[in-house]
Formats: sequence, structure tokens, C-alpha cells
Amino acid sequence: MTINSKTAKWQKARIISLTIFTVLYFLRRPADALYPSAWSEDGVFNIPQAIEHGWSSLLIPVSGYLIIPSKILTLLSLSVSGLFYPEIAYLLTIIITLLVMVILTSSLIELPNKEYLPIIIALLPYDPEVFSTPLYIFWWTSLLLLVPLLSSSKAKSKTSYFMIIVSTALGCLGSPISILLIPAMIIKAYMTRTRLNYVVLGLWSALSAVQMYFSLSQVGEKIDFSKFYIALPQFIGTYITYNSFFSRPNFISYTLSLALLMVGCFALYNTLISRKQEFFNTSIAFWAVLSTILASFLRTNLEIHPFLAGPRYFFFPYIFLSIFLMTIYAIPSPSISRLKPALIKGLSLLILIISCTATWIQNPSGFYRIHHPLNWRDELYNCLSSTDADTDADGYNLRIHFDGNSLGTWKPEYSREECLKITQSGLLAKWYGLDENWLRNVQESPDVQL
Repeated sequence: MTINSKTAKWQKARIISLTIFTVLYFLRRPADALYPSAWSEDGVFNIPQAIEHGWSSLLIPVSGYLIIPSKILTLLSLSVSGLFYPEIAYLLTIIITLLVMVILTSSLIELPNKEYLPIIIALLPYDPEVFSTPLYIFWWTSLLLLVPLLSSSKAKSKTSYFMIIVSTALGCLGSPISILLIPAMIIKAYMTRTRLNYVVLGLWSALSAVQMYFSLSQVGEKIDFSKFYIALPQFIGTYITYNSFFSRPNFISYTLSLALLMVGCFALYNTLISRKQEFFNTSIAFWAVLSTILASFLRTNLEIHPFLAGPRYFFFPYIFLSIFLMTIYAIPSPSISRLKPALIKGLSLLILIISCTATWIQNPSGFYRIHHPLNWRDELYNCLSSTDADTDADGYNLRIHFDGNSLGTWKPEYSREECLKITQSGLLAKWYGLDENWLRNVQESPDVQL
């Protein structure tokens, strides 16, 4: 098979994979496409801060760390239309997510079978909490840290360098996971000894130091380290499939955890000591698995669940576990001859397939999430037309989704001035006056007191 035919085959598989990912992405949270809403901290912090401080709100941390990609999305959406904020934010979320998947499957990345990564991410056994939610776009942009870590040695154009630098900046400014992944970038710079990777390491370290400044205060005050020994088997068990047996650590998950540690340490040894390039991706993925599980432990003390409580904390560990299995399957057999390569590769592929299928075969309803409609424009209307009897002074408790149940929403206080600014913000309001008729109806309401 010629190089051109291989490239054509890869591009075809990549297009098919991205198409399937897009379909699965919509299916996992179909309600977002039908009635987009503002969610959680986006409605409580990001939108009010954007209205009050503008683009300087990018540097205001949320829950103890910077989530600049999410705030950029909020600001861009309000710049288009505050009245139609949920719809614009939802559309931008889909576009940005797809761009991340395009980059991760591009020639920038040196990862065997990378074209299948989007499908794997869409099928992993976690609740789709971070899918289609504008607030959680930073979870997706943080995956761009894979670009500098797994960048191809053939990527030497100015465009490639630019993409690697931008991916590093967006990944580090999205979440504090960059702090725990610094050792992986150190390994990359140590292995390659290139100017680009030294520059990336410097940028990564500087931005991670900023994240660390905000994040240290968010580490759990009462961490029970006696539970830490169950962290790895708990994540691996639920990664295989979620049911009553694997929901708690058991002999299978402990055995597989030991196997992961042995193979991962073997890969690290061959990378750092023997300097064998073929083990580099496995070493990076192994470190990412351990560091993201540690991050979830420090943040939650393992009081989480892949479907019922904090499923977002399974997002990174499950993805990096999948990449770890993909890299093991791709290691040349002679390089791991002492570890029975056929058995290890076969087991890796089997676990990956089971992870993407078994949970959904047992419980298809867990594959998707729905929520009650919560009309953003109705809430703005109620805010603007409310009387003092309905509110405390000049404020109105705007309803914001946090779990999808319209009966249990968050109710941050918005002033009428803030609601008016939201309604009048955006190019669509300034250029096309889309807000004028809507505002006229509000002003004609008998109870309005603008």
C-alpha cells in the first residue's frame, strides 16, 4: 500500500469517525438541541461577570480556578445576542467541541488509530454531563494538552508550531489538570531536546503556576487518604462496565490495576532509562491516568459516581485510560516480548471494546440525559416585569438549571439593570434590533417598572 493510499484511507476513516461522533454527541444530550438553557455557574457567575466586567472577567476564577475557554464562549455568545444566549452558546459549544476532535485526529498528533478516538470518547460509560453544556467546554479544550504531548516529529511547519502553542495555552487556561501533567511535558522535552518543546514547557509551567495560585485553596480540607488505595480499582472497575459488581473495587479491578501499574512502570523505564521512543505514548498516557485520578480524588475524596454524582470527574480518567490501552495495542511486539505481547494487546483491545459497549447493553437509558425546558427569555421577561413585591428590592431570582429539573433550579439574584443589559447586548440587538419588539412587549406590561 502506497503512502497516498494510506493517507486517503486514514482521512476517510477520520471523516467517518467525526461524523459518528457528531451523531452520538447529539444523542447523548438530545434535550439541549430542543431547548438550550443556561447552566450552573454559567448563569450564577459567568454571565453576570461578563455583563459587569466585560472581557476583563476572563481573569476572574470560578470555583477556585481559571476557566478561560468557558468565559470566552460566554462573552462571544453575549456579543452575538444576550436575548438568544442559550442558543448561540449551544451552537458555539458544538463547533468548539468538533474543532477539538478535528485537531486530536489531525496529523499534528502521533497516536496510532487516533481517528477512532472521538467515537471512543462518545461511547465511554459516563453520564454525558460535559456534553453540549457551554459551561463545561473547558473540559474539552483541556484535551488540547494532548497536542504538545503527542505532537508528531513531522510537524515542523509554522502552522504546526502555532497550533501547538495555542493548544498549550488553551489547555492550561482551561483547568488545573495542566499542573499534574507538567511531568509528562518534562518527559517530552527530555526525550526530544527540541527548542519548540522547551518553549512549550516554559509556557506550560508559567500558565500552570497561575492555575496553581488559584487552585490550592480548592483541595479538599478533609481528605481521607485511607481511601486512596481504592481510587485506581474503583475507576478501572467502573470503566470496564457499570453494574452492581464493578461499582465497588473487586478482585478483577484490583488485578487489572496491578497490571496497569506494571505495564505503565515498564513503559516509563524504557522511555526514561532505555530511551525507547516506542514506549513514549504509553508512558504519557500512564502518567495522565494516574494524575487525573489523583486530581479527582483530591477534589472529591471519591464521593462521586459516573452517573449519579459528579460524572465529569470520570471524563479525563476514562479518556486517558482508553488512550493508554490504544498505545499498548500499538507497541511493536518485539519491544514487549518479555511481557507476552499477544496476551497484553488482546486484553487491552478487549477491555476497550467492553468499556464502550457493555454498560449501554445493560442499561441503554444511561446513555443519554434529558432535562426540563427552562426558557431563558421567559426568565428575562419575568425579571424585567417583576414588581417590588415579587423581589427583594431591585433584584429578581432568575432560575438556572443545575440538574435539569425545573423544580429544583438555582436562583441567583439578577437586578433589573442586569437583565436589561443582557437583553440589549449583542450585535443582533444593535444591528438588527431583534430585542426591540420583545422589549416593547415588556414595557407595555402593566407591572413593569424599568
